[in-house]
Amino acid sequence: MKHRFVLLLGMMILLLGSAAPAVAQSGVEVTDVQVQYTFGMEINFIARVQSSIPIQSATITFRAREGTTQVRPLTVSPDGIALYRLDTSDRVLRPFTEITFSFQFTLTDGTTQASPSYHVVYADNRFAWQDADGGMVRVHWYQGDAAFGQAALDAARAGLQAVQSLIPFTMTQPIDVYVYATADDLQGALYLGGSDWVAGHADPDLGVVMVSVPPGPSQGIAFERQIPHELAHVLLYRQIGPNAARLPHWLDEGIASLVEQYPNPDYESALAQATNSGALLPLSELCTSFPPDAARAFLAYAESESFTRFLFDQYGTSGLAALTSAYADGLDCEQGARRALGVSLTQLEARWREAALGENRAGVAARNLLPYVILLGLMLMVPVWGALGRLRERRRNGRKSQ
Repeated sequence: MKHRFVLLLGMMILLLGSAAPAVAQSGVEVTDVQVQYTFGMEINFIARVQSSIPIQSATITFRAREGTTQVRPLTVSPDGIALYRLDTSDRVLRPFTEITFSFQFTLTDGTTQASPSYHVVYADNRFAWQDADGGMVRVHWYQGDAAFGQAALDAARAGLQAVQSLIPFTMTQPIDVYVYATADDLQGALYLGGSDWVAGHADPDLGVVMVSVPPGPSQGIAFERQIPHELAHVLLYRQIGPNAARLPHWLDEGIASLVEQYPNPDYESALAQATNSGALLPLSELCTSFPPDAARAFLAYAESESFTRFLFDQYGTSGLAALTSAYADGLDCEQGARRALGVSLTQLEARWREAALGENRAGVAARNLLPYVILLGLMLMVPVWGALGRLRERRRNGRKSQ
Protein backbone atom coordinates (compact mmCIF):
# COMPACT_ATOMS: atom_id res chain seq x y z
CA MET A 1 0.00 0.00 0.00
CA LYS A 2 1.24 3.50 -0.68
CA HIS A 3 0.10 7.10 -0.74
CA ARG A 4 -0.63 8.11 -4.29
CA PHE A 5 -1.27 11.76 -3.60
CA VAL A 6 0.30 13.65 -0.70
CA LEU A 7 -1.38 16.76 0.64
CA LEU A 8 1.32 19.37 1.18
CA LEU A 9 0.20 22.81 2.25
CA GLY A 10 -2.96 22.32 0.21
CA MET A 11 -0.97 22.12 -3.03
CA MET A 12 0.03 19.35 -5.42
CA ILE A 13 3.38 19.57 -7.20
CA LEU A 14 4.08 17.31 -10.18
CA LEU A 15 7.42 17.28 -11.95
CA LEU A 16 7.03 16.50 -15.64
CA GLY A 17 10.04 15.66 -17.78
CA SER A 18 12.55 17.41 -15.52
CA ALA A 19 15.14 14.66 -16.04
CA ALA A 20 15.52 15.37 -19.75
CA PRO A 21 15.30 18.85 -21.30
CA ALA A 22 12.69 19.31 -24.01
CA VAL A 23 14.10 20.93 -27.11
CA ALA A 24 11.42 21.61 -29.70
CA GLN A 25 13.88 23.05 -32.22
CA SER A 26 17.32 24.55 -32.02
CA GLY A 27 17.21 27.65 -29.85
CA VAL A 28 14.58 26.97 -27.15
CA GLU A 29 15.08 24.55 -24.28
CA VAL A 30 12.22 23.74 -21.86
CA THR A 31 13.09 22.08 -18.54
CA ASP A 32 11.70 21.60 -15.02
CA VAL A 33 8.10 21.43 -16.17
CA GLN A 34 5.81 21.49 -13.14
CA VAL A 35 2.11 21.64 -12.37
CA GLN A 36 1.18 23.05 -8.99
CA TYR A 37 -2.47 23.20 -8.01
CA THR A 38 -4.99 23.43 -5.24
CA PHE A 39 -8.08 21.43 -6.17
CA GLY A 40 -11.08 23.62 -6.89
CA MET A 41 -9.05 26.83 -6.81
CA GLU A 42 -6.22 27.18 -9.32
CA ILE A 43 -3.62 25.38 -11.41
CA ASN A 44 -0.17 26.81 -12.08
CA PHE A 45 1.75 25.59 -15.13
CA ILE A 46 5.46 26.31 -14.68
CA ALA A 47 8.61 25.65 -16.70
CA ARG A 48 12.15 26.91 -17.07
CA VAL A 49 12.86 28.25 -20.57
CA GLN A 50 16.21 29.00 -22.14
CA SER A 51 16.64 30.37 -25.64
CA SER A 52 19.67 31.42 -27.65
CA ILE A 53 17.37 33.87 -29.46
CA PRO A 54 15.27 36.33 -27.43
CA ILE A 55 11.64 35.34 -26.96
CA GLN A 56 9.18 37.86 -28.33
CA SER A 57 5.98 36.20 -27.03
CA ALA A 58 4.83 32.89 -25.57
CA THR A 59 1.59 30.98 -25.18
CA ILE A 60 0.35 27.83 -23.50
CA THR A 61 -2.10 25.47 -25.20
CA PHE A 62 -4.10 23.17 -22.96
CA ARG A 63 -7.09 20.91 -23.21
CA ALA A 64 -9.02 18.85 -20.69
CA ARG A 65 -10.69 15.70 -21.96
CA GLU A 66 -14.17 17.22 -21.83
CA GLY A 67 -13.26 20.67 -23.11
CA THR A 68 -12.06 22.51 -26.16
CA THR A 69 -8.46 23.43 -26.81
CA GLN A 70 -7.55 26.79 -25.31
CA VAL A 71 -4.60 29.07 -26.04
CA ARG A 72 -3.56 31.60 -23.41
CA PRO A 73 -0.68 34.09 -23.02
CA LEU A 74 2.31 32.70 -21.13
CA THR A 75 4.42 34.95 -18.95
CA VAL A 76 8.19 34.41 -19.24
CA SER A 77 10.26 36.30 -16.65
CA PRO A 78 13.74 37.70 -17.40
CA ASP A 79 15.29 34.77 -15.51
CA GLY A 80 13.49 32.27 -17.79
CA ILE A 81 10.58 31.14 -15.60
CA ALA A 82 7.41 30.57 -17.63
CA LEU A 83 4.10 30.70 -15.72
CA TYR A 84 0.40 30.44 -16.48
CA ARG A 85 -2.24 30.44 -13.74
CA LEU A 86 -5.63 28.83 -14.51
CA ASP A 87 -8.53 29.72 -12.22
CA THR A 88 -10.58 26.57 -11.52
CA SER A 89 -12.91 28.08 -8.92
CA ASP A 90 -15.60 28.53 -11.58
CA ARG A 91 -16.15 24.74 -11.82
CA VAL A 92 -14.53 24.22 -15.20
CA LEU A 93 -12.72 20.90 -14.65
CA ARG A 94 -14.05 17.52 -13.57
CA PRO A 95 -12.19 15.69 -10.80
CA PHE A 96 -9.54 13.26 -12.08
CA THR A 97 -9.68 14.52 -15.64
CA GLU A 98 -6.47 14.49 -17.67
CA ILE A 99 -5.08 17.78 -18.92
CA THR A 100 -2.78 17.91 -21.96
CA PHE A 101 -0.66 21.04 -22.41
CA SER A 102 2.32 22.41 -24.31
CA PHE A 103 4.23 25.69 -24.71
CA GLN A 104 4.71 27.73 -27.89
CA PHE A 105 7.27 30.51 -28.44
CA THR A 106 7.67 33.24 -31.05
CA LEU A 107 11.26 34.44 -31.27
CA THR A 108 12.51 37.86 -32.31
CA ASP A 109 13.80 36.47 -35.60
CA GLY A 110 10.18 35.60 -36.52
CA THR A 111 10.48 31.83 -36.04
CA THR A 112 8.08 29.85 -33.87
CA GLN A 113 8.91 26.84 -31.74
CA ALA A 114 6.86 24.49 -29.56
CA SER A 115 7.56 22.14 -26.70
CA PRO A 116 6.41 18.52 -26.55
CA SER A 117 3.01 17.79 -24.99
CA TYR A 118 2.72 17.07 -21.27
CA HIS A 119 -0.05 15.38 -19.32
CA VAL A 120 -1.31 15.74 -15.78
CA VAL A 121 -4.30 14.26 -13.94
CA TYR A 122 -6.31 16.84 -12.02
CA ALA A 123 -6.77 14.71 -8.91
CA ASP A 124 -8.68 15.72 -5.79
CA ASN A 125 -5.62 16.53 -3.68
CA ARG A 126 -7.64 17.67 -0.68
CA PHE A 127 -7.07 14.15 0.69
CA ALA A 128 -4.15 11.73 1.14
CA TRP A 129 -5.32 8.76 -0.90
CA GLN A 130 -4.36 5.16 -0.23
CA ASP A 131 -4.42 2.61 -3.05
CA ALA A 132 -5.29 -1.03 -3.68
CA ASP A 133 -4.48 -2.26 -7.18
CA GLY A 134 -6.59 -5.11 -8.54
CA GLY A 135 -5.27 -4.99 -12.09
CA MET A 136 -8.20 -3.85 -14.20
CA VAL A 137 -9.79 -2.05 -11.23
CA ARG A 138 -8.00 0.18 -8.74
CA VAL A 139 -9.49 1.45 -5.49
CA HIS A 140 -8.49 4.65 -3.68
CA TRP A 141 -9.62 5.79 -0.21
CA TYR A 142 -8.44 8.14 2.54
CA GLN A 143 -10.30 6.93 5.65
CA GLY A 144 -10.22 3.37 6.93
CA ASP A 145 -7.60 0.64 7.13
CA ALA A 146 -6.31 -1.85 4.59
CA ALA A 147 -9.29 -4.14 5.21
CA PHE A 148 -11.60 -1.29 4.25
CA GLY A 149 -9.80 -0.85 0.93
CA GLN A 150 -9.82 -4.60 0.31
CA ALA A 151 -13.58 -4.75 0.91
CA ALA A 152 -14.06 -2.02 -1.69
CA LEU A 153 -11.84 -3.90 -4.13
CA ASP A 154 -13.77 -7.14 -3.56
CA ALA A 155 -17.05 -5.32 -4.28
CA ALA A 156 -15.58 -3.89 -7.47
CA ARG A 157 -14.46 -7.31 -8.69
CA ALA A 158 -17.89 -8.78 -7.93
CA GLY A 159 -19.46 -5.87 -9.78
CA LEU A 160 -17.37 -6.57 -12.88
CA GLN A 161 -18.52 -10.19 -12.86
CA ALA A 162 -22.16 -9.14 -12.45
CA VAL A 163 -21.97 -6.77 -15.43
CA GLN A 164 -20.24 -9.47 -17.46
CA SER A 165 -23.24 -11.74 -16.90
CA LEU A 166 -25.55 -9.11 -18.43
CA ILE A 167 -23.45 -7.33 -21.02
CA PRO A 168 -20.30 -9.31 -21.96
CA PHE A 169 -17.26 -7.05 -22.28
CA THR A 170 -13.48 -7.13 -22.60
CA MET A 171 -11.43 -5.01 -20.23
CA THR A 172 -8.55 -3.20 -21.90
CA GLN A 173 -8.18 -0.16 -19.64
CA PRO A 174 -8.37 -0.09 -15.84
CA ILE A 175 -11.13 1.67 -13.92
CA ASP A 176 -10.38 3.82 -10.87
CA VAL A 177 -12.79 3.79 -7.93
CA TYR A 178 -12.50 6.66 -5.45
CA VAL A 179 -14.17 6.11 -2.08
CA TYR A 180 -15.06 9.31 -0.24
CA ALA A 181 -15.71 9.03 3.49
CA THR A 182 -18.73 11.34 3.50
CA ALA A 183 -21.40 12.46 1.09
CA ASP A 184 -20.32 16.05 1.75
CA ASP A 185 -16.75 15.31 0.64
CA LEU A 186 -18.01 13.69 -2.54
CA GLN A 187 -20.53 16.44 -3.14
CA GLY A 188 -17.78 19.02 -2.76
CA ALA A 189 -15.62 17.29 -5.37
CA LEU A 190 -18.50 17.00 -7.83
CA TYR A 191 -19.68 20.54 -7.23
CA LEU A 192 -16.20 21.90 -7.89
CA GLY A 193 -16.16 19.82 -11.07
CA GLY A 194 -19.43 21.29 -12.31
CA SER A 195 -21.88 18.55 -11.28
CA ASP A 196 -24.56 18.36 -8.61
CA TRP A 197 -24.71 14.79 -7.32
CA VAL A 198 -24.90 13.26 -3.86
CA ALA A 199 -24.46 9.50 -3.38
CA GLY A 200 -22.41 8.15 -6.27
CA HIS A 201 -21.17 9.23 -9.67
CA ALA A 202 -19.40 7.81 -12.71
CA ASP A 203 -17.45 9.61 -15.41
CA PRO A 204 -17.45 6.86 -18.04
CA ASP A 205 -15.12 8.59 -20.49
CA LEU A 206 -12.55 9.08 -17.73
CA GLY A 207 -12.92 5.54 -16.41
CA VAL A 208 -13.59 6.98 -12.96
CA VAL A 209 -16.12 5.96 -10.32
CA MET A 210 -16.76 8.03 -7.19
CA VAL A 211 -18.80 6.80 -4.23
CA SER A 212 -19.31 7.84 -0.61
CA VAL A 213 -18.93 5.06 1.97
CA PRO A 214 -17.79 5.69 5.56
CA PRO A 215 -15.86 2.99 7.42
CA GLY A 216 -18.21 1.09 9.72
CA PRO A 217 -20.56 -1.86 10.13
CA SER A 218 -22.66 -1.02 7.05
CA GLN A 219 -19.72 -0.44 4.69
CA GLY A 220 -20.13 -3.86 3.05
CA ILE A 221 -23.73 -3.23 2.01
CA ALA A 222 -22.85 0.24 0.74
CA PHE A 223 -19.92 -1.10 -1.29
CA GLU A 224 -22.01 -3.91 -2.78
CA ARG A 225 -24.69 -1.47 -3.87
CA GLN A 226 -22.82 1.63 -4.99
CA ILE A 227 -19.64 0.35 -6.64
CA PRO A 228 -21.19 -2.23 -9.05
CA HIS A 229 -23.89 0.30 -9.99
CA GLU A 230 -21.39 2.95 -11.05
CA LEU A 231 -19.07 0.44 -12.70
CA ALA A 232 -21.95 -0.60 -14.96
CA HIS A 233 -22.21 2.94 -16.33
CA VAL A 234 -18.50 2.95 -17.20
CA LEU A 235 -18.61 -0.47 -18.85
CA LEU A 236 -21.72 0.36 -20.87
CA TYR A 237 -19.92 3.43 -22.17
CA ARG A 238 -16.88 1.36 -23.08
CA GLN A 239 -19.04 -1.13 -24.95
CA ILE A 240 -21.05 1.47 -26.86
CA GLY A 241 -18.88 4.58 -26.83
CA PRO A 242 -20.27 8.13 -26.67
CA ASN A 243 -23.57 6.86 -28.09
CA ALA A 244 -24.24 5.39 -24.66
CA ALA A 245 -25.79 8.77 -23.92
CA ARG A 246 -28.62 7.77 -26.28
CA LEU A 247 -29.71 4.86 -24.10
CA PRO A 248 -33.09 5.35 -22.43
CA HIS A 249 -32.58 6.41 -18.86
CA TRP A 250 -34.62 3.45 -17.64
CA LEU A 251 -32.29 1.01 -19.45
CA ASP A 252 -29.04 2.67 -18.37
CA GLU A 253 -30.12 2.86 -14.73
CA GLY A 254 -31.95 -0.47 -14.93
CA ILE A 255 -28.80 -2.36 -15.91
CA ALA A 256 -26.79 -0.51 -13.27
CA SER A 257 -29.36 -1.31 -10.58
CA LEU A 258 -29.60 -4.92 -11.70
CA VAL A 259 -25.90 -5.60 -11.01
CA GLU A 260 -25.99 -4.28 -7.46
CA GLN A 261 -24.86 -7.10 -5.18
CA TYR A 262 -27.21 -5.94 -2.44
CA PRO A 263 -30.46 -4.85 -4.12
CA ASN A 264 -32.45 -2.10 -2.49
CA PRO A 265 -35.09 -3.87 -0.34
CA ASP A 266 -37.42 -0.88 -0.55
CA TYR A 267 -37.91 -1.19 -4.31
CA GLU A 268 -40.44 -4.01 -3.95
CA SER A 269 -42.65 -2.13 -1.51
CA ALA A 270 -42.49 1.04 -3.62
CA LEU A 271 -43.60 -0.92 -6.69
CA ALA A 272 -46.40 -2.68 -4.81
CA GLN A 273 -47.74 0.58 -3.43
CA ALA A 274 -47.59 2.32 -6.81
CA THR A 275 -49.27 -0.63 -8.52
CA ASN A 276 -52.10 -0.79 -5.99
CA SER A 277 -52.71 2.96 -6.16
CA GLY A 278 -52.38 3.24 -9.93
CA ALA A 279 -49.37 5.54 -9.57
CA LEU A 280 -46.83 3.69 -11.70
CA LEU A 281 -44.79 5.98 -13.96
CA PRO A 282 -45.16 5.21 -17.69
CA LEU A 283 -41.83 4.01 -19.04
CA SER A 284 -42.17 6.46 -21.92
CA GLU A 285 -41.69 9.21 -19.34
CA LEU A 286 -38.44 7.64 -18.13
CA CYS A 287 -36.67 7.57 -21.48
CA THR A 288 -34.81 10.87 -21.25
CA SER A 289 -34.71 11.60 -17.52
CA PHE A 290 -36.08 10.74 -14.10
CA PRO A 291 -38.43 12.98 -12.09
CA PRO A 292 -36.67 15.67 -10.04
CA ASP A 293 -38.49 14.99 -6.77
CA ALA A 294 -36.98 12.28 -4.57
CA ALA A 295 -40.05 10.07 -4.12
CA ARG A 296 -40.87 9.78 -7.82
CA ALA A 297 -37.18 9.41 -8.71
CA PHE A 298 -36.94 6.49 -6.28
CA LEU A 299 -39.97 4.89 -7.95
CA ALA A 300 -38.32 5.46 -11.33
CA TYR A 301 -35.23 3.54 -10.18
CA ALA A 302 -37.42 0.74 -8.81
CA GLU A 303 -39.38 0.47 -12.06
CA SER A 304 -36.21 0.55 -14.16
CA GLU A 305 -34.63 -2.28 -12.16
CA SER A 306 -37.78 -4.41 -12.25
CA PHE A 307 -38.47 -3.84 -15.96
CA THR A 308 -34.86 -4.53 -16.96
CA ARG A 309 -34.89 -7.71 -14.90
CA PHE A 310 -38.09 -8.75 -16.69
CA LEU A 311 -36.45 -8.14 -20.07
CA PHE A 312 -33.37 -10.12 -19.06
CA ASP A 313 -35.49 -13.04 -17.85
CA GLN A 314 -37.45 -13.00 -21.11
CA TYR A 315 -34.73 -12.28 -23.67
CA GLY A 316 -31.39 -12.94 -21.95
CA THR A 317 -28.04 -11.26 -22.62
CA SER A 318 -28.63 -11.25 -26.37
CA GLY A 319 -31.85 -9.31 -25.89
CA LEU A 320 -30.19 -6.67 -23.71
CA ALA A 321 -27.31 -6.41 -26.17
CA ALA A 322 -29.77 -5.95 -29.04
CA LEU A 323 -31.57 -3.25 -27.07
CA THR A 324 -28.43 -1.29 -26.27
CA SER A 325 -27.31 -1.54 -29.89
CA ALA A 326 -30.65 -0.34 -31.25
CA TYR A 327 -30.81 2.63 -28.91
CA ALA A 328 -27.15 3.49 -29.50
CA ASP A 329 -28.03 3.73 -33.20
CA GLY A 330 -30.37 6.59 -32.31
CA LEU A 331 -33.77 4.87 -32.38
CA ASP A 332 -36.36 6.23 -29.97
CA CYS A 333 -37.86 4.26 -27.09
CA GLU A 334 -40.61 2.61 -29.12
CA GLN A 335 -38.59 1.97 -32.29
CA GLY A 336 -35.55 0.62 -30.43
CA ALA A 337 -37.60 -1.98 -28.57
CA ARG A 338 -39.41 -3.02 -31.74
CA ARG A 339 -36.21 -3.45 -33.75
CA ALA A 340 -34.37 -5.32 -30.98
CA LEU A 341 -37.15 -7.51 -29.60
CA GLY A 342 -39.90 -7.36 -32.21
CA VAL A 343 -42.30 -5.81 -29.70
CA SER A 344 -43.06 -2.17 -28.95
CA LEU A 345 -42.12 -0.65 -25.62
CA THR A 346 -45.81 -0.17 -24.86
CA GLN A 347 -46.51 -3.87 -25.32
CA LEU A 348 -43.46 -4.85 -23.28
CA GLU A 349 -44.54 -2.54 -20.49
CA ALA A 350 -48.02 -4.07 -20.42
CA ARG A 351 -46.54 -7.58 -20.19
CA TRP A 352 -44.15 -6.52 -17.42
CA ARG A 353 -46.89 -4.86 -15.39
CA GLU A 354 -49.02 -7.97 -15.59
CA ALA A 355 -46.34 -10.62 -15.13
CA ALA A 356 -44.01 -8.91 -12.63
CA LEU A 357 -46.30 -6.53 -10.78
CA GLY A 358 -49.60 -8.42 -10.93
CA GLU A 359 -51.44 -5.56 -12.57
CA ASN A 360 -54.65 -6.62 -14.42
CA ARG A 361 -54.61 -10.18 -13.11
CA ALA A 362 -57.85 -10.94 -14.96
CA GLY A 363 -56.12 -10.10 -18.22
CA VAL A 364 -53.18 -12.33 -17.33
CA ALA A 365 -55.52 -15.20 -16.42
CA ALA A 366 -57.52 -14.78 -19.62
CA ARG A 367 -54.36 -14.77 -21.72
CA ASN A 368 -53.04 -17.88 -19.98
CA LEU A 369 -56.39 -19.69 -20.47
CA LEU A 370 -56.79 -18.61 -24.08
CA PRO A 371 -55.06 -21.70 -25.62
CA TYR A 372 -57.26 -24.01 -23.57
CA VAL A 373 -60.39 -22.06 -24.49
CA ILE A 374 -59.50 -22.39 -28.17
CA LEU A 375 -58.85 -26.12 -27.78
CA LEU A 376 -62.13 -26.60 -25.94
CA GLY A 377 -63.93 -24.68 -28.65
CA LEU A 378 -62.46 -26.90 -31.32
CA MET A 379 -63.42 -30.01 -29.38
CA LEU A 380 -66.98 -28.79 -28.99
CA MET A 381 -67.19 -27.62 -32.57
CA VAL A 382 -66.78 -31.14 -34.00
CA PRO A 383 -69.94 -32.73 -32.43
CA VAL A 384 -71.91 -29.51 -32.90
CA TRP A 385 -70.90 -29.37 -36.54
CA GLY A 386 -71.87 -33.03 -36.91
CA ALA A 387 -75.25 -32.49 -35.29
CA LEU A 388 -75.91 -29.53 -37.54
CA GLY A 389 -75.01 -31.66 -40.53
CA ARG A 390 -77.39 -34.42 -39.53
CA LEU A 391 -80.15 -31.88 -38.95
CA ARG A 392 -79.67 -30.43 -42.40
CA GLU A 393 -79.72 -33.94 -43.88
CA ARG A 394 -83.03 -34.80 -42.21
CA ARG A 395 -84.57 -31.58 -43.49
CA ARG A 396 -83.50 -32.36 -47.04
CA ASN A 397 -84.88 -35.88 -46.77
CA GLY A 398 -88.15 -34.53 -45.38
CA ARG A 399 -88.60 -32.17 -48.31
CA LYS A 400 -87.95 -34.96 -50.78
CA SER A 401 -90.61 -37.23 -49.25
CA GLN A 402 -93.20 -34.50 -49.65
